This record gives sequence, structure tokens and C-alpha cells, in this order.
Amino acid sequence: MELHLEVLVISCLAAVVCCRADSVTHFDVKPSGQHSHHSASLGSATCVFSFTTVGGTNEDWQMTIKENGDKSVTCIVERPMKGSYLFFQKFAASLTGMEIASVEAYAKNQLSSSEYKVDFDTVAHVDGQFKSALSALMITSKPARKEL
Repeated sequence: MELHLEVLVISCLAAVVCCRADSVTHFDVKPSGQHSHHSASLGSATCVFSFTTVGGTNEDWQMTIKENGDKSVTCIVERPMKGSYLFFQKFAASLTGMEIASVEAYAKNQLSSSEYKVDFDTVAHVDGQFKSALSALMITSKPARKEL
């Protein structure tokens, strides 16, 4: 009986460690020229993506938030399976209250770091540098600090 209990406990712990739930939401990016945003949360982490686009037609985009093993959080905003044909006038994304450790932004290729700026918990386009193309954005926070 004791061996069965140990196996059950180990199995439950493995399930919790390996299979954390990610938050995945879909949203439309409409080329209206109007400022729009989409947000989603996972636990205490909230990711917000703000944008203004023109040209093209509505596109289905996806936001994924996941907690990493080191207690950092990653937010991925992307047009799955395809590049975007929209002209982004502006964009910004934030992990509310969490300091950003890294950013990767893509259009057909990876964006130059001169096209966006990072300010604590927000990444945003840089006027005059951003070339108006975006198809994926990944931001990762610094790991959460453990309380003493």
C-alpha cells in the first residue's frame, strides 16, 4: 500500500511540473487605423498588446502566456502559421508589473533592436525606426523573486 501511495504522489507531482496550463487566446487585428488592444492573464501575469494597423484585411492573431520553470513569464503575440500583411503604425506590449528580460520581434526576419525600445515592463515601437512590419513578438520577464 505504501509503495502505491508513493507512486501516486510522484505521478501527481510530475503532472503538475510537466503540464502547466498555458493561456492561449485568439483575437482579430483589424486594419481600421484605430488604436486597439488585446489582453490575457495567467495567474498574476497579464500581457497586454496594443496596436494601430492599416492596409490589408482582418487577420486572426494569437496570444500565448506561459510560466517558465524559473518562474519567469513569456508572452507570445503572433499571427500563427503566416506572416502579416498589415501595416503597423504603432505597437506596444507589456507584462504588467514584471520587468522584461528579453524581447524577440519578427516580420519576415527578426526586427532590429533599433525598431523597438524596452522600458521596465513594456516594449514599444520607436517612431522613425520601426519599419511597420510585425508578425510575431515574444517578451520574457525576469524570474519572479522569492519572498523571504
